[in-house]
Amino acid sequence: MNKVFEEAKCIIQNIDWSHIEFKRPSYYVLLSEHLRRSSLFYDYLHKDSMRTIVFNAMELIDMRLPEKVLEKCMESLQNVEGIFVREVCRHYLEWAYLIGEGVPIAVQFKELYLPIIKLFERGGRIQYDKGLLIIGGLTCSRFVSSESSLFEPEDISDSHLDELDKDVLNR
Repeated sequence: MNKVFEEAKCIIQNIDWSHIEFKRPSYYVLLSEHLRRSSLFYDYLHKDSMRTIVFNAMELIDMRLPEKVLEKCMESLQNVEGIFVREVCRHYLEWAYLIGEGVPIAVQFKELYLPIIKLFERGGRIQYDKGLLIIGGLTCSRFVSSESSLFEPEDISDSHLDELDKDVLNR
């Protein structure tokens, strides 16, 4: 397997899936940045309909992984709970494999899933309730607005996110 894929597997496996928190201030920043990056990706593909928040970028570019890589992805997800969380992690691993293989569009959008993975690392999760997604305690539509690509980029460095969350963490 390639280095980028192996690093992504380690990230997923090192997340403490038993640690769940809601409504950290950093979640808003991470969700906003995920929406922005997703919208830019959809714009690049000229996709106007069905711009869902939980999406498989690999399928959108009509690629498939070798069976052995799919098996490695599924092995890495054994401790991941929640259908949407598990889906996003699988899509992240698949995308990481494509990046490591040098697929141009994957390399161009190499940090596509980074904000949502950081949200998971910080204890946020995705749930579905009554037609809406609840991401880290924030309620939003299941779809990415085309206007999200107009958002200003957010600083999602760990130091900035820690600063945003410091009051919550010091309680």
